[in-house]
Amino acid sequence: MFRSEARKNSNVEQLALSIFQLLNRAETQFEAIDRILKEIKIFLDVSATAIRLEDEGDYPYYFFDGFSDTHIEMENSLCNEIIDGVPQLACMCGRVLMEKTDPDLPFFTESGSFWTNNTNKLLEVTTLEDIGETRNVCNIEGYLSVALIPLKSSEGVIGLLQLNDEAQDKFSEDLITYLEGIGESIGIALSRLEEEDRRKELEIERKKLLYHYQLRIRELDCLYRISKLQENQDLSIDDILNLIVNLLTDSTQYPDLTVVRLTVEDPVYLSKNYMTPSQSYSAMIQSYGLVVGRLTIGYIEEKPETFKGPFLEEEIKLFNLVSETVSRMIERKKTGDWRKSLDRYALILDDDEMRHLTKLVLEDMAISEMDREEFNISDLPDDSTQSFDSYMSLQYNLELNRKLIIKLQNLFKGEEIL
Repeated sequence: MFRSEARKNSNVEQLALSIFQLLNRAETQFEAIDRILKEIKIFLDVSATAIRLEDEGDYPYYFFDGFSDTHIEMENSLCNEIIDGVPQLACMCGRVLMEKTDPDLPFFTESGSFWTNNTNKLLEVTTLEDIGETRNVCNIEGYLSVALIPLKSSEGVIGLLQLNDEAQDKFSEDLITYLEGIGESIGIALSRLEEEDRRKELEIERKKLLYHYQLRIRELDCLYRISKLQENQDLSIDDILNLIVNLLTDSTQYPDLTVVRLTVEDPVYLSKNYMTPSQSYSAMIQSYGLVVGRLTIGYIEEKPETFKGPFLEEEIKLFNLVSETVSRMIERKKTGDWRKSLDRYALILDDDEMRHLTKLVLEDMAISEMDREEFNISDLPDDSTQSFDSYMSLQYNLELNRKLIIKLQNLFKGEEIL
């Protein structure tokens, strides 16, 4: 008997040393718990082990080994109800976790653990008032020896170690005391690891924010450089558009993989070392409501999906803003060219008049093109906002202004007014 007890004590001391070493070497809470449970199961020769940890007021199984799927499904959640904002935990596990144990009862300890070597006998000799409401799942599944050891940190009980076996008399008072000491060490170590995990998560979040901050700086720098290009009177619009496509390549997440293609009517502007991208996003270039080109940004290698394809929401906003900027540049250039022609005929038009009349000219050109192609109003998509009435209204307004439009078209071509 003495040798047997000494051997048990030696095994427990060896288990404690092994657990301390695992806790010191473990880098994450997940890794620590996984290894600890395996060590406990082997050293104590029990059929099932588990650790419960807090999760939004409940204490589900964080790790388990040896329990059936049915047991885990039935026993995973302990939270029955919430009273005054405090979760009420069920069964014996709940009493240990909520520290509602009574050390005067033989199955509880001074440190708040529960243990029994025979659940059948316990249920026979214990009143409902003493043992409380239990689900009795462990006993129904044939577990006679059950031990529930609280895991404690400086903040109190943070979890629970559960040991079950079908055989009786697997535990002793001394063994439970040893396990309670190990439980406190595990609790403190898990709290430390949880804090370390939280610190790592914050560091990852910090790096993520820094990364996005750096991206925003690159985007703002791109917009600033484009604005400075527009102020440079020595640059032609072709020079500016060539520079813009190369500025955009440095504003994305993957500058080395970025290619840009810009078309404005006939000219095509390509970034350096351009090749056909495997993923891309395109934004329209418009002049007075008509599409005159397209800005396409892409990656030559596949990248993970984010907001729109591989591009972040902020990048899409940047691309759209640049396309708008280029559209306004094209409009200003056309307005400037037309103004030179109009000035020769001493016509005085302010910006609003010019914009309005130019749009009428272009709309007339568009409808003329439709007429040449025998445009059929029934071919419009079902969701088109251009109904037959609006089409006829546009034709009527154009007829009223047709003489003025013809004069303007001739002026734009540098011809005389008849």
